Amino acid sequence: MDGKTIGKLKKGEALGLAATIFCAVAAAYFIVCYTVARTQEIYALELTALISAPVLIVLGAAVAAFCNFKFGNAIDKIIKDYVRDVCIENAALFHPERNSLSFYINVDGTAINLQVNGYKDKIVFDFACFKKLSLTRKVFALTAIENRISATFCKLWERGAKYTEVCFAEREGTRRKSGKTVYIIKDGAPDPKVYKTYLKNKRSA
Repeated sequence: MDGKTIGKLKKGEALGLAATIFCAVAAAYFIVCYTVARTQEIYALELTALISAPVLIVLGAAVAAFCNFKFGNAIDKIIKDYVRDVCIENAALFHPERNSLSFYINVDGTAINLQVNGYKDKIVFDFACFKKLSLTRKVFALTAIENRISATFCKLWERGAKYTEVCFAEREGTRRKSGKTVYIIKDGAPDPKVYKTYLKNKRSA
């Protein structure tokens, strides 16, 4: 990932956040001014609030929506493409030759590590160019990785690969597992919900 590109997109995204805050301020302005105007019978203030507040809110909402669409979606696409590329480059570390696989996902600062079974080798997703991963961005990156694991093994299953079970779970630090285990394949067949999501994404890709 290109740090300069990410930096520019984050600035655009920050503008969208500022516009969202502006909307909230405009709404608060309307409530306060309208309440005071009605209570004190200041008709000029009431009219001003009724005319200006909706315009300000619509303007702020439009800017926020534009920034989210242009900059937020662009960052999301970069993350998804990056996750795909890292998984392809490290395909051997998925150990698809094994018939039982447990993936463990660990967030370490601006990196997300992926390990399988008891192997020491890690697949590292480096998000250092973000400097700091926000909670929203961290969740999106984790979801992108989990969806990529699911898609990989659903596709292999479709092509005839045999697995007794494939699952993943998030963990903290050196703990073996800290999150719920999600099964991609169990008892030799894909989980219905996971497979449905895979097919939906496959059709829309």
